[in-house]
Amino acid sequence: MIKKILAGVLCAATMITLSVGCSGNSASTDSTSVDPSAKITGNIGDVKLEKGDKYAVMTIKDYGDITIKLYPDAAPKGTQNFIDLANSGYYNGKTFHRVVADFMAQGGKDFTCKTDVENFGIETNYNMRHFYGALCYANAMGKNSTEFYIVNNKKSQDYDNFSTARIDNNIQGYEDYAKQYEKDSQEYTYYMFQANYYRNLKSFIANMDDATKAKYKEVGGTPSLDGNYTVFGQTVDGFDVLDKISAVEVVANDAMGGEEVSKPKTEIVIEKIEIKDYE
Repeated sequence: MIKKILAGVLCAATMITLSVGCSGNSASTDSTSVDPSAKITGNIGDVKLEKGDKYAVMTIKDYGDITIKLYPDAAPKGTQNFIDLANSGYYNGKTFHRVVADFMAQGGKDFTCKTDVENFGIETNYNMRHFYGALCYANAMGKNSTEFYIVNNKKSQDYDNFSTARIDNNIQGYEDYAKQYEKDSQEYTYYMFQANYYRNLKSFIANMDDATKAKYKEVGGTPSLDGNYTVFGQTVDGFDVLDKISAVEVVANDAMGGEEVSKPKTEIVIEKIEIKDYE
């Protein structure tokens, strides 16, 4: 049985993963596929739609629309995958099956397991962050497919004097566990993945510039997820809709193993997602 280490920065309840059951059905690519230091504008600073931008309008039944700017330069595979799924009508009728207040709202899962979508790796960039309203992919051991989440935490995040000592402890702890197993074992793979998870987080904290820190303070978000999930969009309108979704009554969620209280008591249905070009 795989042991669990109590994380100093993250815990099981605040990690994003694919729901229990199927994810992608086809062969996967490498877990991380881009250089995080590549020079892009990203979602730092004031985000607005400009001529030529791709954006998505997500229509939620009985709630309204959420308008999201997309970033193909930051996450080319992830953005194109989302565009293709939206244009095919895949997301029509899907739900937000997991809502955690002050964290995120997750949706887009195919509970029939009939959708054949090739898994692809994480795409990260130091200028793409988990600010309030960020659109991101949920993943399983670094593999993305169809499920996404929108960050709903509006609480100010202060990283001016953040110490990475606890992250270092987590890295060392997972590496120590990994050494107890053969390198081709499931346990070794799992523990080294977790060690790299915290190593990625440490790198993103180290590369958090003043503008990033200032925005986390101003608008909130979940900086503890930076470096390990593909951020490929940023909400520009419909924050009130996101807030309403995030405030719904939730019950025990079988899709997350039954222990997490995150399933909306009343189903939240995505009517459609339209992809548009801003003119």
